Amino acid sequence: MSSQIQKIAIYALSALFVLWGVSRIITGYLSNKNQWTAEDKEHLKKMCIDDVGGRAVRFAKETEEYCSCFSESITNGFSKVEYQYIKAQNEKEQNEEFLPVILECYNDYQKAMFDKTTLD
Repeated sequence: MSSQIQKIAIYALSALFVLWGVSRIITGYLSNKNQWTAEDKEHLKKMCIDDVGGRAVRFAKETEEYCSCFSESITNGFSKVEYQYIKAQNEKEQNEEFLPVILECYNDYQKAMFDKTTLD
């Protein structure tokens, strides 16, 4: 009888160990999906440049600086999951969430474009 109890205990411990290992793998995978990568930051920067449109041509250096600032501000201000959640909302709600985070970048961009225009 004690041999059966020992076998059951060993199987139970083995099952718990396997479940613990699987949960660690899943947790690690999910937490990595929430981390910003260099590729993500570059993608945000390219999207920003595309969104700026014609100003990206006339104010290339200023746009590059703005979009770098934008990308850094977003990735420092939000987790990847938070960003994706906000992007799924309507434009007004997105602006309410993103604007406070990127406001300094945007103001610097506006000033840089103004300064360049007045120098031309």
